[in-house]
Formats: sequence, C-alpha cells, structure tokens
Amino acid sequence: MSGKEAKLLAFPVYPGVTALDLVGPLTVLRNMIRTPYRTVVVGERAEELATDTPLGLVPAATFAEVPDPFAVFVPGGGPATLTAMQDQALLGYVRSAAASAEFVGATGNGALLLGAAGLLEGRPAAIQWAYREHLENLGATWAPERWVEDGTILTAAGGTAGIDMTLALRARLTSLASARMAQLFIEYDPEPPFGRLTPADDELAGIVRTTQHRATTGADATDERLIAFVLYPGLTVLDLVGPLQVLTALEKLSPGYRTVVVWARREPVPTDVGVSVTPDRTFDEVPHPAIVVVPGGSVPTVRAMSDPLVRDYVRSAAASADLVTSVCTGSLLLGAVGLLEGRQATTNWFYSGILENLGASYQRRRWVDDGRVIMSAGVSAGIDMALHLAARLTDETTARRVQRAIDYDPQPPFGGIDYDHIKPLPRAMRGTIGLAAPLVAARPKRLTRAGR
Repeated sequence: MSGKEAKLLAFPVYPGVTALDLVGPLTVLRNMIRTPYRTVVVGERAEELATDTPLGLVPAATFAEVPDPFAVFVPGGGPATLTAMQDQALLGYVRSAAASAEFVGATGNGALLLGAAGLLEGRPAAIQWAYREHLENLGATWAPERWVEDGTILTAAGGTAGIDMTLALRARLTSLASARMAQLFIEYDPEPPFGRLTPADDELAGIVRTTQHRATTGADATDERLIAFVLYPGLTVLDLVGPLQVLTALEKLSPGYRTVVVWARREPVPTDVGVSVTPDRTFDEVPHPAIVVVPGGSVPTVRAMSDPLVRDYVRSAAASADLVTSVCTGSLLLGAVGLLEGRQATTNWFYSGILENLGASYQRRRWVDDGRVIMSAGVSAGIDMALHLAARLTDETTARRVQRAIDYDPQPPFGGIDYDHIKPLPRAMRGTIGLAAPLVAARPKRLTRAGR
C-alpha cells in the first residue's frame, strides 16, 4: 500500500486495544469523500487481534505496508496498553511514523505509547483519567481538558473524547460543513442520561487498570444473563462498539452479566470502516440470550432485513429474551421481523420513513424505552441508551460508575445537532430515502407475513 496517491491516516492496533478508542475516531475520519485522505487500521501482522471486549478485529494492513502515513492515531487499550509499552515493533512503528507525519494523535491511554516512544517529554497531554500518574511518569504534563493540541500532537481522554477531537480535526482537514455532516450522519448529539461524570474513586481506578474482559466458555453460553450483540456484513461498527464498551464495563462491575458477540459463523465480518471484526460465539451457541442488541448500518442493514440468517436469529432470540434493544437502523431489523408493529420507536434520522413503513411510530429521541423493547437513534445514542440500560439492569449508582470507568463525558466541538435548521442536502437525502421506504419495507413485510 502506498501513501503517494492517498494521504493515509493510520491507526496502529495491538492485543487488548479499547474498541471505542479506535472505532470512534476511525468512524469520524472515514469516508472524507472528494479528498485525498484515507483511513487504515494497521498491525504488526494482518491477523485477528483481541480487543478489551469480546469483539475481535483484523487489521487491514501491516506496519510494513504503511511506513509513512500522513497521520498516525494510537488508540488506548486499558491495562493492555501497559503491556504494549514494551512492544518494540509497535513503539518502533509509532516512532518512525511520527517522524514524518503531519499529525500524531492518541485516544484514551494511547498517550502512554506516545510517551514510551519518546514523543511527549515536557508536553501537555490528555489521557484516560485512571492513567494520569503513568503519563506523568513518562515526563508528560497531564492536561485536564478532554483533548489537547500541542503543535502536531493531539491527545484525547477516554470515552468519546476521541470523537470530539477528530471532529475538530476533520473540519481542519476539509471544512466545517464536512465535519457537521459527519456529525449528523452519526447523530453525534450526546445526552448522557445522568449528566456529567461523577468523581472517581480508588477502587474503580484499580478495576479500570487491572481488569480485562473475561473470555466466555461453553458453560457461560447458556447463562440466562448473556447480552448478545449481533453481527452482520457491512454493519456500522460504532453502533456495536459504543454499547458494547458500556456493557462490557458493566460486566466488570456487576458480574452477573456477560457480553458476547454473535454471528452465523466464527469468521471475519466486514464493517463500514474498512476493518473486519470477529465474533466470539455463533448464533447456534447463544440461542437464548437474556438481552439482544442489534446494531445498524446503511445499505447493508437494508440487505440484512431480508437475510434469513439475520432474520431467523433476531426473531428467535427476541422471542425468549428479557429485553430486545437496537442502535440506529438496527430498529429496522426489529421492524423487519414484526417486533415493532404499533410501538413507539426511534432510528437514525435519515431512515425514519422506513421505520414508519414497518408499522412503528417514529420518535425523534435519543432512545425510546417501550418496556421490553429499547431502541436508540444514530450511532452515538447507543452509548446513552446502554447507560440507561445499565441503570435498569442494576441501579443508577452502578451506571454512573460505568460512565466514569469508560470516561464518557462528551463535548462536541461545534455543539449539538440543530434539527430545525439542517441544510438542504441532508434533508433531500432523507426525503429520497423516505420515498423509497415503501419499496424497502415491502419484502421484509412479506417474509414476516409468510412466517419466514
């Protein structure tokens, strides 16, 4: 892969990487159409890596294939980052890529890798709150801001601070209009259900720094408290990763729950950001989860509405689940199998017409809790919904600790989305999707009537 024609924005990954630290910024910087910028996830080898959730990922290229990127962004990885600080191949890549890169960035505790590579000596830097002391031990100065720009180096704290930072960078690389369009497409209009972060405590800091996701076993797969996240080809991976990060953190604080990621087969599944992800369970291995979470997408979700593999699993799992939830256009999959008839529901703003053609009553809200069914709007709303779900499963105090654990304190650089003054182009796009809605909904409705 060559950087001569395209300006590559490289995201180096390593075992145990924090999924949200990677996928949030990657989603913002992906698909900058009519520009030379292209994103690529790189690893020492193009082989499956574990994340700090049950989701695996496969880098699209190796370090050797992307030696001189235009920019390099290093995601955090919780306690795995402390181990990665000794990874000479990773540090060597970060150091050499940074030497010629226009921008060098880090999210979460990825700043520790910049520090270990000798890039932060005497510099201010933001970092996930539990790792402040580690950062200072590397000679950097901890900055309390959500993200910091110091020359060519940008660092963001945990949670969605990387999204905030890269929205501002996207505006700089392209235009404010492009950044706002990206914000609208992911409906990044966050409203944490319990407000700003509560103070940290030493016990929680210890959990954040030492506890990794526990791999499931065959026995675990029959646990009545399994939370199953459904994969399908082409899905919007931020839809999945946002609530997965929340509920994997809940797993650590409330051991009665366990997150799993499921697909028809244990094989890589392509996503919207050019990186494939892998499940840790198959549909057959998790036939009756306690909770089902269905992420969305764009055209691939429309295809999945008629895919018998996806339809059969969503319908059968939902029949016995205590709760059925969706993120973004994932609600279209719920509607496609007949679960939303007559219900209040929400989805991505662009796709509300299809939702209504599936028998639901669209509500422009961050999430809709309709008893056994909980749906959230565009991708980032999945985080807000998942925190609401965490409180419903446990209590508000625990949900607040989850929010603090993932350092979720969103502060969009250009404010929220003003739905009353959206530009003509996105309104026209929404209108076009609405005109196609009856046709899009027709086949799934026929399949449902036929019991297929």
